[in-house]
Amino acid sequence: MNRRKSPFSKHPVERKYLQLVLLAMFVPTIIVTVCVYYIIWQTVAYELAVPELIAESLFPAFKQVNLIICFGIPIVLGFILLVAIRLANRFAGPIYRVEKDLAEMIKTRDFAKTIKIRKRDELHVMVDRINEAIHLARESGKSK
Repeated sequence: MNRRKSPFSKHPVERKYLQLVLLAMFVPTIIVTVCVYYIIWQTVAYELAVPELIAESLFPAFKQVNLIICFGIPIVLGFILLVAIRLANRFAGPIYRVEKDLAEMIKTRDFAKTIKIRKRDELHVMVDRINEAIHLARESGKSK
């Protein structure tokens, strides 16, 4: 069995997908973090008029928020990234395989074999249609 050493395929679709996932993870995380700090600051600032009391009230709250952000968010983002990498492999791997097999068929002019992808990969319907088209082309070529 041919096993890749890298968890990433060679197809640019995977890279674009992972860039989108990273953007979708980090932009909301930054926005939520800024909003949490703003809410804490505004809530305490409106409740207290003395700056020393504000500082005394805010620092414990900031420490709690920082603790949650520093430990919770990386765990969640890491989990999302692992799931995204696995899903990207299930799409980009078959695309790469189909492109490679079709290029080989065109180069050698040998349309006798079918394209095969792993069972856990996505895009089985597309690969089946390509194989069906190859089979029909092969059959129509024989009947002429």
